[in-house]
Amino acid sequence: MPNPTSSIDKRMSIVALTWPLFVEILLRTALNTSDVFMLSGYSDKAVSAVGVISQLSFFLIIVSSMVSSGTGILIAQYNGANRHQDSAYVGVASIALSFVVGLALSVIALIGAYQFLPLYGLEAQVEQYAHEYLVISGALTFNVTMGIVLTTILRSNGYSRSPMVVNLISGVINIVGNYIALYQPFGLPVYGVEGVAIATVISQVIGTLILCVVVKRSDIALPFAEFGQIPKLIYSRIVKIGVMNAGEVLSYNMAQICITFFIVQMGTASLAAFTYAQNIARLSFAFALALGQGSQIQAGYYIGRGWIDSILQLVQKYFVIGFIVSTIVTVSIYLLRDSIIAIFTTQPEIAALTASLIAGSIILEAGRVFNLIFISALKAAGDIQFPVKMGILSMWGWGVGMSYLFGVHWGAGVLGAWMAIALDEWFRGLIMAHRWRSKVWTRYTLN
Repeated sequence: MPNPTSSIDKRMSIVALTWPLFVEILLRTALNTSDVFMLSGYSDKAVSAVGVISQLSFFLIIVSSMVSSGTGILIAQYNGANRHQDSAYVGVASIALSFVVGLALSVIALIGAYQFLPLYGLEAQVEQYAHEYLVISGALTFNVTMGIVLTTILRSNGYSRSPMVVNLISGVINIVGNYIALYQPFGLPVYGVEGVAIATVISQVIGTLILCVVVKRSDIALPFAEFGQIPKLIYSRIVKIGVMNAGEVLSYNMAQICITFFIVQMGTASLAAFTYAQNIARLSFAFALALGQGSQIQAGYYIGRGWIDSILQLVQKYFVIGFIVSTIVTVSIYLLRDSIIAIFTTQPEIAALTASLIAGSIILEAGRVFNLIFISALKAAGDIQFPVKMGILSMWGWGVGMSYLFGVHWGAGVLGAWMAIALDEWFRGLIMAHRWRSKVWTRYTLN
C-alpha cells in the first residue's frame, strides 16, 4: 500500500475526492428535482415535457463530456507520472476544444428543438413546453461545455471542493429563479416553463464565470501563452480517449431516449411517473456515483504512479461500500414512498405507477453500482473500447429490446421497461466486475 507524502498525493485520497463530489451530486440532484417539484405545482404536462428534454439535454452534456473525459484521464495519469508539462498542456488544449465543441452543440440543440421534438409525437401542450425549454437551455450549451471542462481540470488536480461550492451557489440562484418564474413574488406574472429555463441558464452562466476565477487563482498551470507549442498528440489523445469514453455513456443515453419513446406511447401518466421515479432514483445512486467518480480520478493517478496492485484492491473495496450504501438508501426510499411521492403528485394513477417503479429500483440500483464503480476505474486505466462495445450490446439488446417486449409487446407498461433497464445494468455490471478483477486493463495504461 502506498504511503502518500506529497500535497497532491494527499489530495488524491478517496475521502478527499469523494465527499465533495457526493455533496455536489446531492446538490445537483436537488436542483434537478427542484425543477420537477416546482413545475409539478404548475402542470403535470410541464413535468412530462421536462422529462423528455432531460434526455435530450443529457445527450448534449455527454457529447460535451467527450472533451472533459479525455482531459480527466490524461491529467490524472500525467500528474501521477510527474509529467506536469504535459498535464498543463492538456488543460489548455481541453479549454480550446470545449469552446469549439460547445458552439457546435448549441447549434445542434436549436435545430433539435424545431426538427427532433416533433418526432416524439407528444401532446400539443407537452410539445410546446418542451420546445420552449430546449430553445432557451440549448442555446447556451457552449457555456455548459466550458463549465464541465473547468470542473474536470480542478478535480483531476485534486481540487474537488471548489466545484462543490460553485454548484451550491448556482443551485441557490436556480431555485430563486424558479420561484420568481412560478410563484408570482411581488406581484410578478407567472413565466412558466420559459422562466424556469431562463433561471437554469442564468445559474449555469454565473457558475462558469466563478469557475474561471477559481481556476485562475489556483496553482494549476495553464500556459495559454504556449498555446501554439502544444503538440498535436495532446489534442489527438484528448479526442481519442474522449470519443471512446463518451461512446458508452452516449449509447446509454440514446437507448434511454428510445425507451422514453416507448413510454410516451403508454400515455402521459406513465411518462410523468417515469420522470418522477428517475428523479427520486438519483438519491439512491448519488453516493455510488460520487465514489465512482472519485475512484476514477484516484485510479488514473495511482496507475500513473505505478501502484497497480493497490488500486486493484481499493476499487473492489469501493464497490462493496457503494453497493451497501445504495441498497440501504433505495430500501429506505421504498419504505417512505408514499410521503415522497406525495411531494410530487396527488394524481392516483401517476402515484401508483411511481410507487411500482420505486419498488423496482431496489433491483435496478443494486445493479447500477457495478457500472458506476468498475466502468469508471476501467476508463481511468485507458481500457475504454471493451466497456463501449459491451455497453452497446447490452443497452440495446437488454435495455431497449426488452423494454419493448416487456413494456409494449407483453403489456407490462412502464414497470416492464423499468425492469428491462435493470437487466441491462446487471448484465453489464457483472461483466465489468470480472474485467477489473482480471487485470487485463493493465495493458492499456498510457505511455
